[in-house]
Amino acid sequence: MNKLLLAFALCAMTAVAGAQTQKVSVLEYCPAPGQFVNVLPEVEEGMTREQVLKACEEQLAKKGYLVHLGSFGGYITVKFDHPVENKTGSDLLITGNAMYAADDPVYGKETIGGSIEPGIVYVGVGDNVETAEWYELAGSEYFTDEYSRMRLTYYRPTAEEGDHALPGSMYDMYLKCSGLVTEKNNSCWDFTYYFPKLAAHKQTYWPMWETADELTFEGGRLPNPAKKYEVDGRDYWVQYRYAADSYGYVDACPANDPKYCSFDIDWAVDKDGRPVALDHIDFVRVATGVLQFCGLIGETSTEIDTFQDLHLVPGYDDAPYIITPRPNPNQPVDGITAPTYKTRPSDTYYNLMGQKVDRLVRGQIYIHNGKKMVF
Repeated sequence: MNKLLLAFALCAMTAVAGAQTQKVSVLEYCPAPGQFVNVLPEVEEGMTREQVLKACEEQLAKKGYLVHLGSFGGYITVKFDHPVENKTGSDLLITGNAMYAADDPVYGKETIGGSIEPGIVYVGVGDNVETAEWYELAGSEYFTDEYSRMRLTYYRPTAEEGDHALPGSMYDMYLKCSGLVTEKNNSCWDFTYYFPKLAAHKQTYWPMWETADELTFEGGRLPNPAKKYEVDGRDYWVQYRYAADSYGYVDACPANDPKYCSFDIDWAVDKDGRPVALDHIDFVRVATGVLQFCGLIGETSTEIDTFQDLHLVPGYDDAPYIITPRPNPNQPVDGITAPTYKTRPSDTYYNLMGQKVDRLVRGQIYIHNGKKMVF
């Protein structure tokens, strides 16, 4: 009987360990208009929202196949098949297709510019996306004066060609946007913006599965990363990284720099910028954080290649990525007050029979994250 029990426990441990993978479910995909909307992933006329979510999952499951978020505010929300624990160092790896230019009109081969399209990361804690508590991971620019909040509405174009062409331009279409920006000093200003369509990308930039005539996004707005130069009489745009050690944004440094493509749950802040302590997260959301159009390059839009829970990478926890964050002026003197979000035992603890347990008993043996432990 003891041998049988041990064998069953080992099978249960294997099953529990195997349940945690790098696979993500895409719960929301709400891109803002952009030159690769309906292309990355490929969307056909008549596809439902559920089919589009599936297409995003298939893209993310294949290395090098991107999901395009469009201009400011466009976002994707994913969930791993397990809560992501907050441990020492960075907890997540999210890569895009950022790269440095082969040359730069000002900095040459020493440039930290090229294709940099930063997206902001938000993390959620709760049972579902609708009722979860959401927090922004404060990246390197969060506490600067250039960071602001913005609400932006895009209006569906009434035509795709011809009569909506911008006078004297190479573009076929534009759509109108109106927005409200709130600065750090609480001053607000509104604006109207016209979003041009590149001649090289003829498909509609409006998500084909969206029935609404207006799309509104709200969230953090980062400094525009691009600068325009004149080279041989032509405009030459370079999208720069904020600094060689800037951190906290997706698609904002080359993917071959995993340390700065990583994200620490410890960076979470509430809506007022106050730090919060989370021992795990249930959801991850990435949203394009800038509103900028760069001539023939088009709009600045975040793209995503992969999501990873770093703690599932063999050996990572023995040498985690440590990024020291910029000072938080809202850091309380007497430490952080943690929200009441603790890892739910019913989700992650099992007895030796492989059954979930809701109550832990001191001195008993449990299976946690595929390993035996004594509570």
